[in-house]
Amino acid sequence: MQKGQVTEFRHEAKRVPESEAASRVPCVTILGGGYAGAATAIKLLDAATRPLRIVIVEPRGELGRGAAYSTREAGHLMNGPAKLFSLYPERPEHFAQFLARFAAEWNWRDPLAPDFLNAFAPRAVFGDYVRAELARAVSRAAPLVSLEHVAAEATDLRRRGGRVELGLSSGHALIADHVVLAVGAVPSRPDIPIDPAVAASPRYIADPWTLEAFERIPRTGRVLLLGTGLTMLDALVTLERRGFAGRYTAISRRGLLVHPRREVVPLRDFLAEAPLPTTARGLLRAARQELSRTTHGRPDWQSLVMAIRPHVPALWQRASEAERARFVRHLRPIWETSLHRAPPRSAQLLERGRAEGWFAHRAARIVALEPAADGRIAARVRGRGRADNETLIVDAVVNCTGVAHDWSRAQSPLMASLLATGAVRPGPLAFGIDADWQHAAIGRDGLPAPDLSAIGHPLRGVRWESSTLVELLQQAIQLGNRLTGQLLAADPGRVVAATAG
Repeated sequence: MQKGQVTEFRHEAKRVPESEAASRVPCVTILGGGYAGAATAIKLLDAATRPLRIVIVEPRGELGRGAAYSTREAGHLMNGPAKLFSLYPERPEHFAQFLARFAAEWNWRDPLAPDFLNAFAPRAVFGDYVRAELARAVSRAAPLVSLEHVAAEATDLRRRGGRVELGLSSGHALIADHVVLAVGAVPSRPDIPIDPAVAASPRYIADPWTLEAFERIPRTGRVLLLGTGLTMLDALVTLERRGFAGRYTAISRRGLLVHPRREVVPLRDFLAEAPLPTTARGLLRAARQELSRTTHGRPDWQSLVMAIRPHVPALWQRASEAERARFVRHLRPIWETSLHRAPPRSAQLLERGRAEGWFAHRAARIVALEPAADGRIAARVRGRGRADNETLIVDAVVNCTGVAHDWSRAQSPLMASLLATGAVRPGPLAFGIDADWQHAAIGRDGLPAPDLSAIGHPLRGVRWESSTLVELLQQAIQLGNRLTGQLLAADPGRVVAATAG
């Protein structure tokens, strides 16, 4: 395959005799073609100076979008300004420049932003940006550095003869020198009894990313939203843009509503001045001390979150298992609503709904979803701190509970196979999988794998914050550098033979 070529892989990978192994171009196979997988491929393409074959296994027809950036709903916006999302940290204006070109062509603007650096872009446009940069990376790659897209799902992984063999949903197989798990998030399923008649009803939307499902629910009445975070806000935007004229009730265990994102002056890096605390109580004490020392007025609490965020991986690493469990049980919802905030335009819609009375939220849990006598849905609800249930009769229910992280409960043949064979083991507190700080997956034997790495959501238990674009880009750069060094520098004679052939 020549420079700059992207192909669709459609034939079965043949097993190559050992005598030919020295002439094989090293192969990295990335499982998942969303942002994490595409960013990893871009960094590999940019870093490789010798022949390298990169294969992305992704069932979607387009690489770089995943679930988040496949949406074509113009009201689904990035939850941060464009200046945060460049694929090149040394060029923070890069995505903003792409957005400016899009805006000129499609007459788009963010009415609340003074310029494109501070604009909150449609997520579909960010997906276009990632795809454009992937094509750019392919076109500029070194000779015999190539990218292939296999439109399938990986179902299992086996090690044979010093290499990795992947089974595919197509019935074919792939052989690789290194596999990267960029499988993204697992959609969450509410942990409540749902009557089969409700689950099969067009009034119940299990996947809020399936926009067509919203067309099938009534345009008036009452919609129950299971969750009060960013996924809920996306569902609200989707329904409003489709002309829904009824009322919304959003429910979550804590009732913590998504916050609007504000531009804040960052605090100084106060955690860098002393050994990091090992408990949440110690972190809280350090934060309070810093706030008490601040003399330039009362700082916005969002500036405190931004000061803590760069230290989260180290804080998580230093914490004991008991302290991590305490954080997840008591503080996780507060941290996540503080970090993952709403774009201003979406937040304005939410605030208007609250002010006008057509949106309400509450702390409660759903006991069951059952069919109502009139064809609607009966939601049995227990308010926080209450012992009795109440019944809400609603016209539709949308699952907005976000994503899950426990691989043992995921309905994925690949995840089940990796756990069953011991190729990976569950991560701390059953979040994702275990791995070292070089991204190498740790198997049942407790050893880091030399041929299996992970990026993004699978590392949630190891790093805690491992799902936002900022962390994913850092991981993609680290992983790209490590793999090109490991595969291309370890055996120069191998790639010389491949080039000569």
